[in-house]
Order: sequence, then structure tokens, then C-alpha cells
Amino acid sequence: MDQRIQALARLMATDAPKVIPILKSIALESSNAREGRRALIVLAQSDRPEARETVIDVAKSGPEPIRVTAVRELGRLNGPAIVDDLMEVYAATASESVKTQVVTSLAQRDAAPALFKIVQSEKDHRVRDAAIMTLGEAGGRKQLTMMYAKAAADTKRPIIVGLFNAQADEELIQIAEKEKDPAAREEILARLRLLGTPKAKAYLDGHR
Repeated sequence: MDQRIQALARLMATDAPKVIPILKSIALESSNAREGRRALIVLAQSDRPEARETVIDVAKSGPEPIRVTAVRELGRLNGPAIVDDLMEVYAATASESVKTQVVTSLAQRDAAPALFKIVQSEKDHRVRDAAIMTLGEAGGRKQLTMMYAKAAADTKRPIIVGLFNAQADEELIQIAEKEKDPAAREEILARLRLLGTPKAKAYLDGHR
């Protein structure tokens, strides 16, 4: 099968309409997850629109480990439509692992608005918290700060981690000044120590 996939990869440039369905079949039906992933990676490396559509189809309907790989590879593709494609896959799945991979792929693309939509709508607290924490990596400092003002106790820590991921020292300091919960405030101070920016150090020096 390894040799077959290699041969199909070479044929992709000259005979894609025949090759793409074969690779899709391997990705969806192979009993060997590694072979399925390899077929999927060949599809993802093609710049043909039908190859990308096939990766999206597999992300929606394949075996769960293959779907996770499909989402990961989809997130690495170029083009402004990829964020919409990832959100389409997200809406079509109930799988926690697939949703979590969508969140990770969105963070890598700085897709803060899409992640914020997930935070607002997701019912699974583990996926929601993952989206909150990665929102910082995607540049969502403003959204995280707004969320903290109305946050329930169980969502404060993920927001603090998200702001830490965004290196948002100023926002963390502002929250620390208002926070009355000792545990939440200590978490903020710990994150400021880890950041170690000049602003963070100056604030911590004044609050020992």
C-alpha cells in the first residue's frame, strides 16, 4: 500500500480526476490508520480544488482518527476560504477530538472571530475552554477581556490562560486590580510572573 500511495502521488499531477477518488477511498476505508493518513496528506498537498473538497469530505465523514488528520491538514492549506471550511467541518461534527483539532487549526490561522463564535455557542465545556485558551494565540485580547467581565467562576481560569497566551500583560494587570476572588487573582499574578515583561515586573514589585 505504501508503494501504491507513492505511485498515486506521482500521478496526481497528470491524472488527478482518477487519482483523487482512489486516495479518498483509501483514506475512508483502509483498516490501517497510518495508510489512511498518508493518502489524506497526498490529497492535502495538491492545489486542485477537488482535492481540497475531498479533504473536507473526509473531515466530515471519515473514521475519527482520519477526520482529525483531515482537519489538521486542512488548517495548513492556503487561502482565505479555509477558515470557513474549518467552521463547516466544526458545524458538521459532534466529536470532541475533531472539534478540538478545528480549534487548534483556527488558532494557527489567527482566526479570532471564528474562535469567538465557538466560545459563544459550544456546550461542551472542554471544547469551549480549549477555544477560550487558544483565542489568545489568535489575537483575541479584546474578546477575552470583555468575556472576563461577565465570566462565571469556572471560565475565569481559561480566560486568564488565553490572555497569558496573548502576552496581554496590560489586560491581566487591569483584571488583577478589580478581581476580588483570591484564587483567581493569584492565578493572574502567577501568569504575570511567567510573562516577565517590564509592565508585569513593575506591577508585581508594587504588589508583593
